[in-house]
Amino acid sequence: MRANQFLTEATTKGREYNHLEDLVTFEGSRGALKAAEILTRLGQDSKDVSIKWDGNPTIFWGREPDGQFVMTGKNGWGKNKTTSSGELQDFIMNTGKGEDWRKDFAGEMSGVFEILEANTPGDMKGYVYGDLLYTPRKPVTASNAGLQFTPNKVTYTVDPTSALGKRIAGSTLGVVVHTYHDAFGDKTGTPIKDTKSINSNAVVVLGQTYVTHQPKVDTSAVQEIVSTANANAQIIDTWLAPEQGLSRKDAILYNYVNQMTKTGKLDQLRTGFYDWLKTSKVSQGQQAKLMAGDDKGLNAILDLVVKIQTMKNNLIDQLDNSGADVTATTGGERGGEGYVATRDKIKLVPRHRWTPN
Repeated sequence: MRANQFLTEATTKGREYNHLEDLVTFEGSRGALKAAEILTRLGQDSKDVSIKWDGNPTIFWGREPDGQFVMTGKNGWGKNKTTSSGELQDFIMNTGKGEDWRKDFAGEMSGVFEILEANTPGDMKGYVYGDLLYTPRKPVTASNAGLQFTPNKVTYTVDPTSALGKRIAGSTLGVVVHTYHDAFGDKTGTPIKDTKSINSNAVVVLGQTYVTHQPKVDTSAVQEIVSTANANAQIIDTWLAPEQGLSRKDAILYNYVNQMTKTGKLDQLRTGFYDWLKTSKVSQGQQAKLMAGDDKGLNAILDLVVKIQTMKNNLIDQLDNSGADVTATTGGERGGEGYVATRDKIKLVPRHRWTPN
C-alpha cells in the first residue's frame, strides 16, 4: 500500500461524513486499505481531528443584503424567514400538534433571537448554520469539576481557567457553527474556518474545536487490517459487486450495521447478519439471493469492520481521557459523541455507547 494512495479520493456513498468502518461497506477491500491508511496517519498527526459537538437545536441566523436580521430553525430554513422574535415564537407555537414543550421552547428561541440580533455585526451578509450549546434558559453551571452545560445527551465540562473557560464564564449564549450560506435557503454551505467576526462578549461562537492530544496507533493491528484486506480482496469485492435484482448490497450492509448499533448488538456483528436479514425490510427475493450466495466475502467484510471499529474505539478512548480543556460525559460515563477527522470527512463515533436517534 503506497502512502496517500487512497486518501485523496472521497467516499461518495452514505453521508457527507462516514464512520471509518463504513469505508469497507462502501468500497470493499479498497475501503479497508483506505481506513488503515487513515488510522496510520491519525497515529502520527491528529491536528485535523475536532470534537463532534452534541449541540441542540440547529439554527440558521444572519442578515439579508439590506441588513435585516433573520433567524430560523432547521425546519424553517428556506421556508420561514422570521425577522422578529415574535414571528419566530409564533412559528414554533403554530407548528406541530400543540405539544406541551412548545411554549417553553418558543420562549427560549425568542430569547436566543434577541441575543443574536443584538450581537451579530450589522454589516454581515449571509447566514451561518450551527447548534446551540447553552442559552439563558439552559445556562452554564459552575461545579467543582468546572463549567458545565448539557445541550442534548452529552454534558461538557470546561476548565474555567482556560482561555475558552474564561470566555464562556462571561457569556450568555454558546453555539457551535458548521457552515456559511450566501442566501436564505441556500443548501450548499461553505465550512467555517474563522468565527472571530461573529463572536462577542455575550455570544461564544465556536468553529472546529481541535484536539491537542496525539493518540498512538498499534501499527501491528493496522498491518493486520491491510493483510486481511489484501488476502481477501477478490472475495470481498465479488460479494459486494452489483448483480441483477441485487444492485446495492453495500446499502443493505450499511443498514445492518446501523440496526445492530441501535439494538445494542455490535458484539454480534460478525455472526448476526442472516438472523437480522430475516426480520429486515429487505425484499424476499433479495433475501433469497443473499442467502444462496457464498458468504466468505461477507464474513471477511464483517471481520474487517470489527477490526477497524476496535482500533477506532481505542483512538476515541485515548482522546476522551487526554485531560483536555473540554471533557465530555454521556449518562455519567466518560466520553461524548466522538470526533471528526476533517481532512478525510470521517467521523470517529463510539457506536457501542452512542446510538443514532
